[in-house]
Amino acid sequence: MEKDQLDSLLYSNTHHYNGDKSDSYVDHYLEQYRIYLHIFNSSNDRRNRSNEFFLGLNTAIIGVLGYLETKNLTDNNSVIFIFAPFVGIAICYCWYQIIISYKNLHRAKFKVIHNMEEKLPVSLFKTEWELLGQGKDFSKYRKISSIEKNIPIIFIVLYTVIFSVNLPWNLILFFFK
Repeated sequence: MEKDQLDSLLYSNTHHYNGDKSDSYVDHYLEQYRIYLHIFNSSNDRRNRSNEFFLGLNTAIIGVLGYLETKNLTDNNSVIFIFAPFVGIAICYCWYQIIISYKNLHRAKFKVIHNMEEKLPVSLFKTEWELLGQGKDFSKYRKISSIEKNIPIIFIVLYTVIFSVNLPWNLILFFFK
């Protein structure tokens, strides 16, 4: 979105102040900025809880499969070792999509914050982003979402290995002879 479009969306209600940048305008502006930062922080909290939930769920699935394997509670070609990886992969796919959604949400929120900061005496978030090389210099900063996305992918690889190891290869090869 172009800066002019963002400005027109953000400041569409400034006509209520009749062009007067009075104390009430400044107070309202600062209060909205504070509220928006609070909303930003709460979305970060939701993102963290979401990651904790999916990490815990995947850890539980892997833990149960490991427990069953070490205690020999199932035979080698048990159905659970064939279908549990599909469930795990589906969960990881959902997790990955949620990470992408939060990434896009945070990108939009930062655009709004940067735009609002242009009207404030200091631009803390924009300055921080510049100091971090705008996420382009990996020696200064690596985007969190690019790291987060690796975790579901690692679990998908692990589930694929579990599935592959537990396939009844002798039966599969028999049908292809």
